[in-house]
Amino acid sequence: MMRLRKLAPVFGLIVLAIIGAVLWERLRAIQLSEIVAQIRSLPRTSVLGALACSICAYLLAGLYEGIALERISGQRRRWYALRTTLIANPIGRSVGAALLSGGALRYRLYAAIGLSAKQVGALIVLMSMPYVLGVGWLIDLSLLFNAEQASNALRLGTTTIMVLAVLGLLKDVGWLVFVKLRRQPITIAGQQIRIPSLRHTFLQVGLGVAQILCNTGILYLVMPPELDMSWPAFIAIYCIAFVAGQISNVPAGLGVLEAALMLMLPHVPPAKLLGAVVVYRALFEVLPLLVAIALWGGYEAARLQARIVTRDSSTTSASTQRNRRLE
Repeated sequence: MMRLRKLAPVFGLIVLAIIGAVLWERLRAIQLSEIVAQIRSLPRTSVLGALACSICAYLLAGLYEGIALERISGQRRRWYALRTTLIANPIGRSVGAALLSGGALRYRLYAAIGLSAKQVGALIVLMSMPYVLGVGWLIDLSLLFNAEQASNALRLGTTTIMVLAVLGLLKDVGWLVFVKLRRQPITIAGQQIRIPSLRHTFLQVGLGVAQILCNTGILYLVMPPELDMSWPAFIAIYCIAFVAGQISNVPAGLGVLEAALMLMLPHVPPAKLLGAVVVYRALFEVLPLLVAIALWGGYEAARLQARIVTRDSSTTSASTQRNRRLE
């Protein structure tokens, strides 16, 4: 595991080099002024709508984190969980290897309220489930009902798209059946993990789908008219590009998301596409990152102040007791 962590940055650089080589012809023709012009041309309503989608995405993630925290530890601390989401998710995404960096932040925050490393690990697993399940359902349904548009974007035959969609849906339904029938915990790397109930799994799917729809809406609302694609059809394209960025281990999927979109949407002018992605990243990554840093700084300052007060109180108490003995 340690060796894999050390190789992760190297893997990320290799991915970026491959992307640059593949897209060099398209990228070198782009002028910065064209990207700026695309950003300036966006209607204010589209930007505000995208911002609303970004806020909703983080609120939904925070809502489920509160549910997961209560399920793991029995503590009903929804505002604490929401703050943890607002800190850990943007920072983890920007640093890269979100499960590791975001997980380290979550451990620091949750250890302060009494959670053990094992409990935090179980919470992180639960936190990943809505996204994993939601992505699966959305990609498969989008491919099934928008096979022709997906075929053009993915350069696969319509029949192949339909087969992939059906296989994916069988996988999604199979998980629900497994959850319904399985009663015993499963063991992963020596750690037993309790299977959520079918009711809780439906909650995970619902919240995950809603969150990813918000994520997709951020980018879709700022895309240029040349996209010429319905939102339901665009969902599969976005999910595939976003997942590619996540598994690449490149911080925030920088370059990978853009490359995947360019490859799947060759009819969209590159400068306009990049302009849309810049706005998307500003609303979904940069702005939340600034909020996360402010919240984390406030949290650490409050902890430091509490330690100083505790130390001063202990010093005062010890001095008082010593004076009493001298009397």
